[in-house]
Amino acid sequence: MIEFKNVSKQYEGGFTAIHNLNFTIKENELLVLIGPSGCGKTTTMKMINRIIEPTNGEITINGESIKNKNPVELRRTIGYVIQQIGLMPHMTIRENVALVPKLKKWDESMYKDKIDELMKMVGLDPNEIGDRFPDELSGGQQQRIGVIRALAADPDIILMDEPFSALDPISREQLQEELVKLQQEIKKTIVFVTHDMDEALKIADRICIMKDGEIIQIDQPEKILRHPANEFVRQFIGEDRLQDSTILPEIEQLMVPPVTAYPSRGLAEALKIMRDKRVDNLLIVDKDKKFYGVVNIWNMRKAFGDEQLTLNDLIQKDIPTITPDENPEKALLLVNNSPYGFVPVLDHDDKVKGIINRSSIVKFVANHLNDSLGGI
Repeated sequence: MIEFKNVSKQYEGGFTAIHNLNFTIKENELLVLIGPSGCGKTTTMKMINRIIEPTNGEITINGESIKNKNPVELRRTIGYVIQQIGLMPHMTIRENVALVPKLKKWDESMYKDKIDELMKMVGLDPNEIGDRFPDELSGGQQQRIGVIRALAADPDIILMDEPFSALDPISREQLQEELVKLQQEIKKTIVFVTHDMDEALKIADRICIMKDGEIIQIDQPEKILRHPANEFVRQFIGEDRLQDSTILPEIEQLMVPPVTAYPSRGLAEALKIMRDKRVDNLLIVDKDKKFYGVVNIWNMRKAFGDEQLTLNDLIQKDIPTITPDENPEKALLLVNNSPYGFVPVLDHDDKVKGIINRSSIVKFVANHLNDSLGGI
């Protein structure tokens, strides 16, 4: 899909930022470029859409050299998401998302419905926010708009330059999960720059670790964890994490407290709980913590106008669960496949003990790494 052939980048004064890169980014994969500050990861990404021009070598997309393409036209065929988002403050959200299709002179009929579909794909209601302006949205909502704006013209390639790093931890984790789910649906070729190894392990099909303008190792996360190329990679990931990468924690070590509610709760009460706790699902339990099911905020929103309804009317019961004594591999599989992003942990009396979600798994690994290195 995207191939670097002997690509180098030198600046005035003789500084070489990129040294003779040779690698291929596969079609429909999410490749993460990662490394310490100044390693050349952002420069590498920006050469793909010619924001930065290589000094030597060639970059091809589907076998065609990007040197043969007009830089402006090239950029309009490649989605681009940055940390600063860059939404136009004087344009509505719909107008912002439609920006590239308009620049490409598409007929409005070609993208009007698509814009609403994209908003729904990232959990935003187009009827609620479509006519708002960027400063009326939260940082997490704005970043979601930045992502779907890059998708509006249906590009084959999307470049993402540390897009979530300025967000609070909760929003960042949510958007990482959204990106993984979105990629499963849209199947684009995504090049994602980050300095955060936890983020890379969470989202990447392959990870490219760079240092001093060179690629040190490029491979699937599992293979990098099991077979680090050298001491730099071992230290960058963390020695003890590598040694223990095949050892799974107990279920209870991965659990976090759930946010629960009684089935008799009204929808307005439930919405306040969700807002206060910053969650989009409630576990429904009785006074003895026996598990009834889950209520999702989107289903609750649809029914919110009926003041007679309670959570009991909206419970979804087809939720996979796990017990604390089961194989932790099963928990990881259930979390990965869950449309809710988590799995409830129940005792043998069906009482809720906690939940396991992607965030709790990442947190365990991060804490384990921090403890094993004596604190960072």
